[in-house]
Amino acid sequence: MKIWKIILGILGALGALFAASSKSKEVKELKKVIKENKKQEKKVEKQIKELEEVKTASKKEVGNLKRKLTNSKKKTLKMEEAYENDEVESAEEFLRNFAKSK
Repeated sequence: MKIWKIILGILGALGALFAASSKSKEVKELKKVIKENKKQEKKVEKQIKELEEVKTASKKEVGNLKRKLTNSKKKTLKMEEAYENDEVESAEEFLRNFAKSK
């Protein structure tokens, strides 16, 4: 009986590996966009820190950058959810919006 459970466990693990690799093209492209957005977020965070240290920038400018960073993080979270759930429609929508912003 235990051998039967072990064999089923191994087959289930192999099935999960094959199921995970069958993501659609749009979802795979979305992963690249997510990586690019995270790079941009890091740049904005660095820029905010520099402006706060130097204190030459106005509070309005720093506030605008913080708002931009917050919005970017929210979009990235939504993209990651779409990627994890393999939602093709959401992925296509995010890719269209990303293409417009460039």
